[in-house]
Amino acid sequence: MNGVADYRQMVMSCAFLGRITRCMVACVAVVVPVSLSQAQLSAHPPTALPDRIEVRLIGQNFNVSIGRQFRFVLSIPNNNTKQELLATPQTVLRVEIHSATTSRAEVRRIVQGSTPSQIVETVDLDIGDLTLNDNGDLVAVIASGSAQNEIGLRKTGVYPVSLSMRTGSIERFRFTTFVNFITGQTSNNTLSVSVVAELEAPLNQLPNGEIAVIESTRMKLQSLVGALAGEGGSMSLAISPELLNSLANSENPNDAALLGSLQLVFSRHQILASTFVPFDVSSAQRSDLESEFTQQLDRGKDILDLRNGDAPINPRTWFSTRPISRDGISLLAQLGYTNVVFSPNAARSFGSLGSYSVQYRADYLSTDGPRVSLGVSDPVYAESLSKFTSGAVLTSMGIAAELVTQQSELVRSQNQTLRDHVIVSTLDGSVPNPVLLNSLLVSLSRAPQLALRPLSAIPRPTSASTPVNMPSSTEVDLASRRSAINELAALISSTSTMLDSPQQNERVWWDDALMLVQSDRLNSDRFTDYTRGLTAQLRSFRAQVSVPESLTFTLGGKTSDLRLQLRNSSSTPLSVLVTLSSAKLSFPEKPQIVRINANSATDLIIPVVARANGTFPLEVVLYTPDGLTQVGKRIRLSARVSALAGLGQLATGVAILLLMTWWVTHWRKQNRAKATENHPALR
Repeated sequence: MNGVADYRQMVMSCAFLGRITRCMVACVAVVVPVSLSQAQLSAHPPTALPDRIEVRLIGQNFNVSIGRQFRFVLSIPNNNTKQELLATPQTVLRVEIHSATTSRAEVRRIVQGSTPSQIVETVDLDIGDLTLNDNGDLVAVIASGSAQNEIGLRKTGVYPVSLSMRTGSIERFRFTTFVNFITGQTSNNTLSVSVVAELEAPLNQLPNGEIAVIESTRMKLQSLVGALAGEGGSMSLAISPELLNSLANSENPNDAALLGSLQLVFSRHQILASTFVPFDVSSAQRSDLESEFTQQLDRGKDILDLRNGDAPINPRTWFSTRPISRDGISLLAQLGYTNVVFSPNAARSFGSLGSYSVQYRADYLSTDGPRVSLGVSDPVYAESLSKFTSGAVLTSMGIAAELVTQQSELVRSQNQTLRDHVIVSTLDGSVPNPVLLNSLLVSLSRAPQLALRPLSAIPRPTSASTPVNMPSSTEVDLASRRSAINELAALISSTSTMLDSPQQNERVWWDDALMLVQSDRLNSDRFTDYTRGLTAQLRSFRAQVSVPESLTFTLGGKTSDLRLQLRNSSSTPLSVLVTLSSAKLSFPEKPQIVRINANSATDLIIPVVARANGTFPLEVVLYTPDGLTQVGKRIRLSARVSALAGLGQLATGVAILLLMTWWVTHWRKQNRAKATENHPALR
């Protein structure tokens, strides 16, 4: 390797400039050797420097073998201080190698500030022997060998390394990191290690159905891209399927680009199957919402399979950042989960474990059900990942050093092939600092004593596995929301009968919206917002079918046809059930289900029998085809009947008959009179 990883610059450039592929090459980044000539050193004449200056370790190769080089990248945030330091004569970087560590406890003491054991190697590098990389950071390179100014280690081990800057007798800074020195005697009896995290984000679909990925979520995702890119090892990641689906459906082009970047880096990591939105498994079992939980899980898997690129999905390991009761473990076992892993905070509900490198067996309701392995991420490593104060790279070196030292302890104590499996996460299971995470993954993946594995590699429990009694209940209770969820589900089912197919996009969208309502992260007010929002969306959809208002129909006889126009303003064909009612009209045929094409209208011919003449109201009500839900509002129309009926018709007939009789009689009289006048006898 010809360089050293500057994790800060690598992660940030990947996250914010989009340089995803190969922006991190193992733990190596290109270092441009810039010699600090005497002219450079004298360009800024020395001024009074503070006795202590701020220096950060931003890059290092943790694993070093015989014949290779030790490399350290140092950043001095204050540029003026850096220039003054470079111009100060007799300034040296002192590198002190201490005796190899022998226990995890010793590593932790050093990380917490204790002075390491005796010094076995010391190398002083003049300030002029350092190089500057493109970012202006100091790069120290020391060969592994026996020559002067080389480090002559020969034994395998994790060595504390103290770095300090001195000007004469003044020590400007000091901190301690670690290196894993590798020789032919390095053990290959590997300790399995899994790094796991959950990226949690608020719901991205609003109650009104719009998608709005908030900026803080985008920043989290950009940081995750930077942390997972490069040549580091793989990790297991739980990420909300709803979040990925929102990125895919967002109208913001930046969200689609961000999803593409995520898919690229996901291909090297394992994605854990999860519900579409957070849904407490324990409360689901207690509240008779097992069917809803199963639907959530199935939808989550479908979205992950569709949106995660080429990343493998682990459908057998559940990573929980919240306590799980016996009910919850039972439901997970029924759904095929064989491993349940807890963050340290979530594991407090059942207490501490004797060891965090072995897996236990979850003791739940069923005595003859499938065995479920129970694992907890090591709280010591979690504390370091969560509350680091010494800098991201220094913290990652301390965790890596402790893991390698733990492997040595286990090998010495067991004298057999290791079956131990250590899980590493933050205390709450969230994604660690991206610089720290990337540095850690790189360091662990290159350590021959460790095997960085996904959570799917956790050993299955046996009858000999120590059982852990799970708590009987958890704080989350979804029972009070069950009736509202059931009402919404029934409303969706009824509205869906208007569609040609239950698999149309609208139905899928409503089902997803119902799953949003089921999220256990919603407080009472937000739950109400989402239930009302979904109800309004469904009402608005149904109202796209309408009939004209304020119309008056004229019926010209006792039996007639009424022509009613139905209009569909949506982009998909819809069907409705048409019902009519009136006190003075009867409708011989049953209510009809009518299909109206998208963005068009159709005329419905309805046979009508008039019971009276005059003008009176007619009410039209549309329903979903199942007859359960009203479509739009009730419409009142007017019907005018101009035909006579009953006695009126009889009177008209009699009048006509009398008129005809009078006319015939009158005609006969006229003819008789004319005949008399023309008779010969009267002439």
